[in-house]
Amino acid sequence: NAQLLGSVENAGGGIWSGGNGTFLPGAGALNAVYTGTAAEIANGSVTLTLTSTGNGDCLSEEDVVTIFYTDAPVVNAGTPITVCENNTEAQLNGSVNGAGGGIWSGGSGLFAPGNNVLDAVYTPSAGEIATGSVTLTLTSTENGDCLAETDQVTITIDPIPTVDAGDDILTCVTELDVQLNGNVDGATNTGTWTTTGGGFFVPSPDDLNATYQISSADSAQGTIELILTSTNNGSCTAVSDTLEVTVLPPGIAEAGPDVAVCANNPAVFLDGTISGGA
Repeated sequence: NAQLLGSVENAGGGIWSGGNGTFLPGAGALNAVYTGTAAEIANGSVTLTLTSTGNGDCLSEEDVVTIFYTDAPVVNAGTPITVCENNTEAQLNGSVNGAGGGIWSGGSGLFAPGNNVLDAVYTPSAGEIATGSVTLTLTSTENGDCLAETDQVTITIDPIPTVDAGDDILTCVTELDVQLNGNVDGATNTGTWTTTGGGFFVPSPDDLNATYQISSADSAQGTIELILTSTNNGSCTAVSDTLEVTVLPPGIAEAGPDVAVCANNPAVFLDGTISGGA
């Protein structure tokens, strides 16, 4: 909308012409507001003529004014972003064309280095993390004659994967196959096993319910750790949990030497010992 500021002297009035748009309150109002047509806006300009009316014995006079249309700012806040509770920094990728800059708003978190930087990094607040999402608005600034334009982007905050390797395991050197029972929630519910020992996971370390085959080095070491780590974590940082496997030596029972007693003195003093893992 263009505010016209026409003036006419030594005549009764004036009338606007030359445009296909709308004059409000009418073409006879010297200070009318002119709204151009879509074609005029696309063309970039329109020239209006103000002609004097009520001229008496004089011929009418006229003057022209040209209205130039500049393109409205184009604001793009970027595509939706997904982050994680344990990796919350969201890289923004806004753009503004046809204006001097832009400013972010709508979140209660932190913009680094500031909310007037189009590619700022946004860290959600605790409340936004608990909610699971936040929507930010990018608004154009330094718009000249144009009104500000806006666009929005939604940041989705995924929950942290939870990993449970299971309870610690106590086994004997005579029982070298350890059944695992891992669990991973979140991400894609997948994980992989690693070990501080030298054994093997059967059928593979990517099987949450694999069997761990204890090595001779594990037996000699006595205690090893098995670590279950989440995989396919998306935007999340991997999460791990650890269980401890203790390998006991075999139990040794010693009843002592055979004993001979007399029938009239049958009491026998026993001297048994237990050693090893028992």
